Amino acid sequence: MAERFGGWTGKNLRVDLGRGQVWTEPSLELGCRYIGGRGVAARIAWEEVPPGTRPFDPANRLIIAAGPLTGTSAPNSSRTTICTLSPQAYPFEWFTYSSIGGFWGPMLKYAGYDTIIIQGRSPEPVYLWINDDRVELRSATRLWGEGIGGTQREIMRELGEDVRVMAIGPAGENLCRISTIGTGAGSAAGQGGFGAVMGAKRLKAIAVRGTGEIPIAHPEAFSDCTLAIAQAAEAPAGCPRRQSLDPELVAQYGQRFSACSQQCAYPRCHICRAYDGVPGVLHPDKTYSGQIVCVSSLLGGEPGSFYDWKTGFRAGFELGRISDDYGINHWELCIGLVPWLRRCHQEGLLRDLDGVPFDLDSPQCWARLLHMIAYREGIGDALAEGGVRAAHLLGMGEELIPDSYTAWGFAGHWDGRGDRANLIVFPYWLVTALQWAVSTRDPMSSGHGYAQNIMMWSPMRSPGEGLDWQELADVGEKVYGTRQAVHPLSGYEAKAYPAVFHGHRSVIKDSLTLDDQAYPRIYSKRTPDHLARAGDMPGPSFEYHMFRLATGLDISELEFEQLAERVFNLERCLQIRNWGRSRTVDEQVIPCFERVENWVNPFLGEGKGLDRDRFASLLDEYYALRGWDPATGRPTRRKLVDLGLADVAAALDSELPL
Repeated sequence: MAERFGGWTGKNLRVDLGRGQVWTEPSLELGCRYIGGRGVAARIAWEEVPPGTRPFDPANRLIIAAGPLTGTSAPNSSRTTICTLSPQAYPFEWFTYSSIGGFWGPMLKYAGYDTIIIQGRSPEPVYLWINDDRVELRSATRLWGEGIGGTQREIMRELGEDVRVMAIGPAGENLCRISTIGTGAGSAAGQGGFGAVMGAKRLKAIAVRGTGEIPIAHPEAFSDCTLAIAQAAEAPAGCPRRQSLDPELVAQYGQRFSACSQQCAYPRCHICRAYDGVPGVLHPDKTYSGQIVCVSSLLGGEPGSFYDWKTGFRAGFELGRISDDYGINHWELCIGLVPWLRRCHQEGLLRDLDGVPFDLDSPQCWARLLHMIAYREGIGDALAEGGVRAAHLLGMGEELIPDSYTAWGFAGHWDGRGDRANLIVFPYWLVTALQWAVSTRDPMSSGHGYAQNIMMWSPMRSPGEGLDWQELADVGEKVYGTRQAVHPLSGYEAKAYPAVFHGHRSVIKDSLTLDDQAYPRIYSKRTPDHLARAGDMPGPSFEYHMFRLATGLDISELEFEQLAERVFNLERCLQIRNWGRSRTVDEQVIPCFERVENWVNPFLGEGKGLDRDRFASLLDEYYALRGWDPATGRPTRRKLVDLGLADVAAALDSELPL
């Protein structure tokens, strides 16, 4: 098999921290059946994470997985998927996924590994050192207590500047449920609390140097294909990727566009901006360099928005560097925890942070908050559990939690309610509601594919620059089979299929692995019919063509989609077996969406909330499209057998008969 296929390196790395052992095993069979990344992780979890396992148990697996496109010339292909039981998730600490950018993932592939599977708990702090085929565990006692940035610098001083390091900070060491794993100047696996899983295992960092190459089955055709896809890259008119730099910040601090990952096809991406020599406000004797990535910009406040605190650019940038170093999740902080604390303060439930006045315009207040969370001091001990758990532990503001949190312990994301940073209106959040209903976290990668794509290209976000509503609906017919899937007056009609489609695209992106913001490519201003294309390849097919040419796996596009469907159903079966997932559990998202939306569809003129009965019918339609039993939300035996998961079906029937 190793001679037939490319993309995959052919090896997975196993690490048992309790025994201090490392070994390798073949990876190709798993890759061919489950693509890579998130798909491979799901199969490993099914086989090795039994019911009753908790996130901080030594038996929990921490799975760090690249995909067959990671480190290749595929545009936006250097991300790495991390999967484990989530300390952040609530009320179910279930197996879920996160993603990290930077240059760590490609280096792992160059070292010759597709996936690292870590189990056990080290008796003392260690870091994993991967130097091509030489792998060892080294003491990290001297690094324990260091921030993520300092840990990277120390390890690179020891091993060389060409080494790439993934690490945790004090928040992860102290088992904060909202802690991150970080690499580079600002890339992080944010959602899930995975830094705490590394902390529980006493694994401070993973350093890797790779000098090998990634085999490609059809190198010339693959190169031509990826070049065409890169040249066809086109950011939506309303997307931050299209924005320009600030001349004042360019002159003062060298503001520039900065790719957060290898092979970025968006050289003017405003989501990632780099700066040098920014003077501190909290620490005037220091200057800071690094990146602002995505939601990190909210740390400086955004006048005129819901996030209107007045910390300012310099203090916001400094706070970003401090929280990155601690390893604290910026999405949880800015979209969930802090807005909830502000509401508590407004209602007279919270006066100060253990003596520091609660004032979001004050950088000192923010700095105190970050320190208390990272080191679990005072009220920070509860806040380190995440906003939902904190409200229950403190008995404070529990009725205010739905203003910021949608479901499963995660702050709102493209839901039109808890997330006030991203404009979305009815009926588009109906698809988001379905995605939330069946997810294990905020459905970022599937939500971006549908909701963000439509809103960014729409006249609401980019009047006169994007596409008009009729053009968007025409493209929707080509991709989803009907104009009603995208039409602004469509209501509940034709929303189940887009949720299924983008659920599979989420798996594809997290398994190949690809930048969530860059795929799938759907809309375009360059083509007559406004469907994205590169040569004769339609945009939604880009991932398939790159996968086939890289790996040499001779399958049809339908079979490729079925690989993703296999993974999605396997994840569902894991949730059913280990946590009793059911339709009743899925329906826990309904109360959030019954609340009236934040924005109003201009064609309707009034805000909408979810109609429970109509959503029940929509769930029926969704389950039917998936081949799941509508009463239980469980994949039917026939569906699992058709997807090549007969062993999973048999295990479910044996352990949890209907």
